[in-house]
Amino acid sequence: MLKLNFLLVLRQIKKDKKSFFINLIGSAVGLTAIILMSLYIHYEDSYDKFNENVDRLYRIERTVQDKVQNQTFDSTPYELAEEVKSSFPEVINSASTASINSFLSIDDRLYPREEGIMANNNFLKMFSFKFVAGDSFNALKKPMSIVLSETLASKFFPSENAMGKVIKVNKKHNLTVTGIFKDYPKDSHISMKYMVSYNSYEELYGAKPEKNWNSNRSCTYVLLSKNTQLDLFSRKVKGLLSNHVDYVDGNKEFLSLRPISDVYMKTLDVRNEAMAGLRNSILVIYLFILVAFFTAFVTTVNYINLTTTQLANRELEIGIKKVLGITKGQLRYQFVIESLVMIIGAILLSIVLVIIILPAFSSLVGRDLSLVFNGSGAFFLKIFIASILLGILGGLYPVVYLASLKISSFLQGNTSIKRRKYLRKGLVVFQLFITIPLIFLSYNTISQINYLNEKDLGFKKDNLLMSWVKTPTNKDVERLKVIKNKLLQNPNILSYSISEGAPFLGAGEEKSLGWENSSNNDKIRISSYGVDYDFINTFKMNLVKGRWFSKDHPTDLENSCIINEVTAQRLGWKDPIGKTFDNRRLKVIGVVKDFHQNSLFQEISPLMFTMNLKNEAYMAVSIKVNSNNKTETKNAINKVFNSHFIDTPIEFGFLEDGFDEGYMSALENVMKIFVLFSIISIIMVIIGLYSLISFSLKMQKKTIAIRKVLGASTKGLFVFILKEYIILYIIAALSSLVLTYMLIMELAKSSANSVGVGILDFAMVISITLFIVLVTISGKIWTASKESPIDAISIE
Repeated sequence: MLKLNFLLVLRQIKKDKKSFFINLIGSAVGLTAIILMSLYIHYEDSYDKFNENVDRLYRIERTVQDKVQNQTFDSTPYELAEEVKSSFPEVINSASTASINSFLSIDDRLYPREEGIMANNNFLKMFSFKFVAGDSFNALKKPMSIVLSETLASKFFPSENAMGKVIKVNKKHNLTVTGIFKDYPKDSHISMKYMVSYNSYEELYGAKPEKNWNSNRSCTYVLLSKNTQLDLFSRKVKGLLSNHVDYVDGNKEFLSLRPISDVYMKTLDVRNEAMAGLRNSILVIYLFILVAFFTAFVTTVNYINLTTTQLANRELEIGIKKVLGITKGQLRYQFVIESLVMIIGAILLSIVLVIIILPAFSSLVGRDLSLVFNGSGAFFLKIFIASILLGILGGLYPVVYLASLKISSFLQGNTSIKRRKYLRKGLVVFQLFITIPLIFLSYNTISQINYLNEKDLGFKKDNLLMSWVKTPTNKDVERLKVIKNKLLQNPNILSYSISEGAPFLGAGEEKSLGWENSSNNDKIRISSYGVDYDFINTFKMNLVKGRWFSKDHPTDLENSCIINEVTAQRLGWKDPIGKTFDNRRLKVIGVVKDFHQNSLFQEISPLMFTMNLKNEAYMAVSIKVNSNNKTETKNAINKVFNSHFIDTPIEFGFLEDGFDEGYMSALENVMKIFVLFSIISIIMVIIGLYSLISFSLKMQKKTIAIRKVLGASTKGLFVFILKEYIILYIIAALSSLVLTYMLIMELAKSSANSVGVGILDFAMVISITLFIVLVTISGKIWTASKESPIDAISIE
């Protein structure tokens, strides 16, 4: 029986090759898109979940609250880790960590900077590391210990054992290799290739880790016990800082817990001061899930539509088979076999397409996607079962009706599949209902990417070289001034600035300052860093009010400040010039146009410039160069600096290359993929709409023929039929606008800088969708309107 049904399937495929291959390719393309999107979604959702204790690992974050704003940071006091472990029985273990980005050298060979972290043995015990050499629990116990990833160990010591070898940090400090671990998975919010023991801090940086509750330079992780009541523990931790910090400035700081599995996806609004690493937005994943769902639904509906159309053409065959005594069960069995052959063929073809496309897709989204991963068997089994079930259900839907009808219905051409016009209209409306949000999301995504790429940052990032330079003494600061005079003699160097911080480079100092006429307890939390006279010219910033610092005003060195527009707005100052801070010590002499300091996805926060360049451990050096011979100029600058600062390697980099931690380029690639999949879904919707209209017009052949016999013109029939689908389009458009608006508003929340949505945007999308609909259906309707009524009647 099974063999006979397979032979019947092969005969039917041979008989109607065109329909079979259209259905096969459509289903395979849809399934390929779903698999690729699912792989990306699964990868993004897997961040940090490789850790054995992922359900009990949390990062403690610090939120600063003042009279005008709240800001959340990943940085906390170094002492916090030990404090929570000793104070709360719920905490099994805790660890302080911080990112480092140092030069490592072997003998006299200096290697490029690599990302690493400072950590202790508790960190190794809390997180899942697979050591290939060394003691995984004590590798960071001794000072001046370093643990390498397997790749880094092979790079530094390709033909010998790295254990016990000496590595220099910044050409000055000797570290001993005490362990080697398998490369840390890339799907982690912690980005690092080596770890240095935290108790090496004093020797590396000339000072002990600041055991000061007012200093926030570490990232704190905790491992909680299994039975911890998270809400209760969160309330205990929330006010912990108030036991150690006296908030005389009126500000408040409180702590909160974040599961490490949420750090990657849900912290775009958190300022990373202690730990570096790539982040993403959970809304991007929700959008991919939405498109994947739409694609799955459209693929299924299209499959049902095309199957229904094919079966409607086989009514006579079904009727004759029933006359010859074939039962309902046998008919259903035959058509289910046909459906399974189709869907298994689509699955096999989609697997081939995924294998071919996956490398390019992985490169585009910047992820190491693979068909083989932990849990991949269960993942693909779910997709296979879901595909088979959808195929069976898709095949059963039309067959259940056709196999159940009386023989007379087939012989008279009066099947229920022809009479169900409201179901067909409903499917048309739903296809259009899906199309409009997809087009709008694609349109808005492209607009958002263009908006962010073209957005005025408030300064010019092009041709700007930047680097931190170690300057622990006045002599080091004086060296920077000597280098400045030397470099400015080079015609390719346009300007040179020294500061305590810089846009997208970080640093500076967070201060709580009172302002003019504020009460004693009212303070504003503001980022402040010292700059020199050339800072504004180097970054090409704009003053909107007042003036910049000038040598003609000696008081600028100690008693003047310049603020950004946000500071003035938060304090309600319409005319800030002459206003004062810090008990009238600092007088506002200018207002600089708002510029982005950290990320385009975070709000611009209050900022203050002063001329108070203190002897900081590090200074930011920013150099504007000519667009010609950029690489040669960069190499010349690096050479000059390294000849003056022999003990510490210095490497300048262009701001535009590392702009926004690479997040913009990563997001742009991901959103391009999203638009691509949306377009694929839209094309599939168009194919489904075309097949639905083709089937619907076929069912109306007799009606159209009668109207023509009664005198209706081709043009009149065209308008009459088109009007019906325009009405369906209007219903779909009106019903989908609410969903579309909600989606766009949620997407806008993921970024502090959204392109916004206006009436013209909606009008544009509605027009595009209407154009697609008209192009899709007009040709088919016109052809049906021109057909001779004699052909339709002869068929009847």
